[in-house]
Amino acid sequence: MRIAGQLFGLFSFDIGYEIDLERVRVLAAQGEARGMERRRAAPPYLAYATPPLRLQLGRRDLQLRDAPVSANATATVHDFGAVTIIFEMPLACEIDSLPGLTATLTGAGPLEDEARALLQELYRRILPAVTKPNLNPFVEDYYVIQTDRIDSSVPVAELLARAGAPLAAALRCEPTILSEAETEDVFRTRLSYYPTDLIVTEWNVALVVDPDYADALNVLEYLNVQLVELRYYDALLDRRVADMYRMTAHPPRLVPLAYRPYRRVIDELAAMRLDVVTIFERIHNALKLSGSLYLSKLYARTAERLGLQMWEESVARKLDVLQKMYEVLVQRVARARAEALELTIIVLIAVEIVLFLWGWM
Repeated sequence: MRIAGQLFGLFSFDIGYEIDLERVRVLAAQGEARGMERRRAAPPYLAYATPPLRLQLGRRDLQLRDAPVSANATATVHDFGAVTIIFEMPLACEIDSLPGLTATLTGAGPLEDEARALLQELYRRILPAVTKPNLNPFVEDYYVIQTDRIDSSVPVAELLARAGAPLAAALRCEPTILSEAETEDVFRTRLSYYPTDLIVTEWNVALVVDPDYADALNVLEYLNVQLVELRYYDALLDRRVADMYRMTAHPPRLVPLAYRPYRRVIDELAAMRLDVVTIFERIHNALKLSGSLYLSKLYARTAERLGLQMWEESVARKLDVLQKMYEVLVQRVARARAEALELTIIVLIAVEIVLFLWGWM
């Protein structure tokens, strides 16, 4: 049984705190003649708070499993600082060969290298539109196998019975067939709206059997962006917690004026916590799914596969730890100020006494 359709490679990056999309529109129109368009008007059940921009990056010659392939490259730019490089390439092969194909996609490779090269070019062009720019090494890749119909004469239920094993292995990026229990677990996220369509999502690959796939692709791209943002801020908070621990673990200083550097750290910590909380509020509110139980199910089941809740809980715990460290430093600074004030009063009293006694001599 053959599958013919498209393979989408999604590579999501965080490049800064915020991106001015209107300025990106102007900057991207300069230089090389590359078209740019907004996303098509979203249906009522799929709406962005601030619609991202879709930039056409032209065609690229890539290597897919040691075979040359021409891919159409686009970039989706989100206002909360994320960019996704998307490769769209033709796919035609036997279903039995899909596990070997997807197994070669995981990890750094030619597709990721080309995505990073395109991101570097785009980053240089839109840099003036980025607030707090930071081209960090974090990337999340996700692959979508899309086909209108695998076999028009075979219903979805029969398709899974006949080709479920290689499809499950492909979705898990495993070159060999999985156990029966694991195969069943892969298809736990299965969604079908009509008898002829099918979506199955895993942690790194999704299968979409549907000619009307644009909305599903948008949801999967948005989830991938959420994941890269969570990973980036989790690592950022990790480093900050370690730095703050080294500072708070030391015993209180005896010299009150030695606490002056803490005030700068406290201000930086408060600003960082506010930035993280604000960006996550914007990310959660960026895409609204209302009126479509199908897309809501797709979002929820894929979010579970990606472990988004686990990452969110990790970020929340580290924010709580930083809050406690912030309170410790604030208390130390407040105590230091009180001690400095007491010391000043004592010195002034001593000076007055000395002057009074000096006047009697």
